[in-house]
Amino acid sequence: MEELDKLKQDWKKNQGNFPKFSEKDIYAMLHKKSSSIVKWILIISILEFVFWLGLSFLMKDNKSTRQMESFHVDYITIPMTVFGYVIIIYFFCMFYINYRKITTTDNVKKLMDSILKTRKTVSHYIIANIAYLIISFIIVFIIYFQKDQKLLTTLHKYEEHGNAMMFYCIYIALAIVCIGIFVLVFWLFYKLIYGVLLKRLRHNYEELKKIDL
Repeated sequence: MEELDKLKQDWKKNQGNFPKFSEKDIYAMLHKKSSSIVKWILIISILEFVFWLGLSFLMKDNKSTRQMESFHVDYITIPMTVFGYVIIIYFFCMFYINYRKITTTDNVKKLMDSILKTRKTVSHYIIANIAYLIISFIIVFIIYFQKDQKLLTTLHKYEEHGNAMMFYCIYIALAIVCIGIFVLVFWLFYKLIYGVLLKRLRHNYEELKKIDL
């Protein structure tokens, strides 16, 4: 149970003996908790950037990576990679700005506004990353379809038997299933990590609304 909820219960049970807390005291508590949550959002986004950067180095000599390099599509893969990092860097800069705004906020309305902006930024971050993931996978599947000799050989065999459409349907279906699985995994990851923090921010926002009223 949240600290603030416990405090409220103590107020009700010990109204005569428990020391009175002003709205200023409650605001200070909510301000501190909100700042801490946004700081963790910033830290997690930076750790995520470091993770993807480290993973790219670890997979540099991976079989799939070498195969992609053999297709000579650096003019596609390099911009894709750079754009992915740009998305992450942009958003953790936004998280830092939100963190600075919350830590320097000195009234209820501004803190509420900062919380709303932070929640919106995190939502946009999740959507942007999932959209990037989907687009990246689509591009990779197209590259493999055009460049991979095994796939092309299999396609020719299907064409010889007049079943080219069946091959297209199977390939597209497998691509959709693969993309769907990865998107689900990433969505669950973001929901678990950022969802918990956003839920706490929402709780703080609702408590601030009561003070503002």
